[in-house]
Amino acid sequence: MSKIVIFSPSQYSLYTICVTELLRRKGIEIKAIVVLRLLNFTRFRKEFKRDGERLLKKIWKKAVLREKAYSPADYETMLDLLGNERITMRNVKEFKKKFSIPVVFCNDLNAPVVLDVLNETKPDLVVFTGGGLIRKPVLQSSGHGILNCHMGVLPRYRGMDVIEWAILEEQFDQIGLTVHFMDQGVDTGDILRIVKIPLRSSEETIARLRERFEPIMCRTMVETAVDFLNGTIRRRPQKAEDGKQYFIMHPLLKRIAEQKIRTKFRPSGNATVAND
Repeated sequence: MSKIVIFSPSQYSLYTICVTELLRRKGIEIKAIVVLRLLNFTRFRKEFKRDGERLLKKIWKKAVLREKAYSPADYETMLDLLGNERITMRNVKEFKKKFSIPVVFCNDLNAPVVLDVLNETKPDLVVFTGGGLIRKPVLQSSGHGILNCHMGVLPRYRGMDVIEWAILEEQFDQIGLTVHFMDQGVDTGDILRIVKIPLRSSEETIARLRERFEPIMCRTMVETAVDFLNGTIRRRPQKAEDGKQYFIMHPLLKRIAEQKIRTKFRPSGNATVAND
């Protein structure tokens, strides 16, 4: 039986809960779940410096509102995924209570306690569901490596806000997800699977698009991890020159990107953006 360790950004992460439970149902042995503590000033300061006010909105949605953050939609949301798959856990710690899976809390996924978990469990693979950059010692102690699902199409779109940047640059065929191995760069590790996700209508917004991506990320991560462990999918190295790193998009540019969604679907006589 293949062995996996899960890295999680929060004990309340719906992404972590869904990925963990779906992997468990596939017959994968979850050796441990390593979770970042929420009450961590160093982590907050670091992430606030990077994300600014967006971090507060993220915390409010994912740690406070959680399921209440989702409204009925014409696509599958994370709340729908929980219901459709009959996943009842609402906290990572419930995996310890129900299935005796060790749950280890830490302030940093590069901390010595994390290396201790990896050296003790010797996983075939680590599945990353959030929590920041990973350094070399942890990367080298993670069996075949650490899998991440990037909300963008690699290698072209690395870094932050890559859905928005692809839309702004009118690269509508470069919107999607990539499951890849993490390395010491930013989204530069070997690629396993790319899933393209087309825009559906002029009513699409970036917020709705990101919400639509979430359950697809869960399912894609699980399918790819299982396929890799079964030897039915191979890793493909990236070339540095095939992409570039993007950073957080200014709100004004984000509004322009959303306008490009609307103009893409206008009748050809009125369109200002090319329709792929």
